[in-house]
Parts: sequence; structure tokens; C-alpha cells
Amino acid sequence: MSYQENYIKQLHTLLRLVTDSVEGYKSAAEHVDSTEYKDLFNNISRQRESIAAEFRERISGYGGNAEVESPDLMASLHRSWMGIKTAMTKKDDQAVMESCRNGDQALLDAFDDILQGDLLNNADLKTFIMDQRLKVNEVFLDLDDRYFKLFKKDPSI
Repeated sequence: MSYQENYIKQLHTLLRLVTDSVEGYKSAAEHVDSTEYKDLFNNISRQRESIAAEFRERISGYGGNAEVESPDLMASLHRSWMGIKTAMTKKDDQAVMESCRNGDQALLDAFDDILQGDLLNNADLKTFIMDQRLKVNEVFLDLDDRYFKLFKKDPSI
């Protein structure tokens, strides 16, 4: 496999995961009662759509097909788990927040795995992926902060 083919493959992996996170956050917005969290999750979903568009543009620039062919199995499982967990907790904002944090942690792990591979041979691509990872990490840190503040509101948790 050539470097360019590998780059396209790795970019597709991240595109599938980011696209799935768009759907995950749309679902999260539907499963919370708090208007604040609905707005937050919808905003994150829009941001992820923007990140996905940047990945599509980069894939096209390498001559690849920028369409998402199939959702990533792990991301789909995460979304399914979030639906099950939410159904069990009856729209528990904290459970939805936890699920979103876990999904973003998995996405960050995927970014890290890819950044440790052959992409090191292309500084421009590595910088692009690191920039996208930073955007996801900023959201993760915000969710992490919000999640632990929920514990302060209800110390019995």
C-alpha cells in the first residue's frame, strides 16, 4: 500500500468516527431534559459536521472518495449502548453526559493511534490531524468539567 493510499485509509477511519459522533451528539440532544445540554450537544454536533467536512476535503485532495461508506462498528456500538443506557436511566442528563465523554475518549484514542503510525512521514497531514484532535479534546475537557460539576450538585451520586 502506498503512503497516499494509507493516508486516505487513515483519514477515512477518522471521518467515519467523526461522522458517527455527529449522530451520537444529535441523539444525546434528544435524550436530555436540560435545555442547556440540548443546545450544547447540538452545537457539538454542528462542530463535528464541520470537522467531517474538513476530512472529506482532505480525502478528496489525496484523490480518495470522500463519502462515508459504513459506520465504524465500535462507534455504532457506542451509540447503541448510549440508547440502552439512556432508556434505562430515563433521560438522566448525567448518564448521557458520561456516555458522550466516553465516546469522545474513544475518538481521541483513535486520533492518537493514527498519529503514531505512518502519518509521521507527512508533516502537513500530521498537523491537520493534530488540529482536528485538538478540537475534539477541547470539547472533551469541557464535557469532563461539566460532568464532574454534576456530582457537586448531587453528592449522593
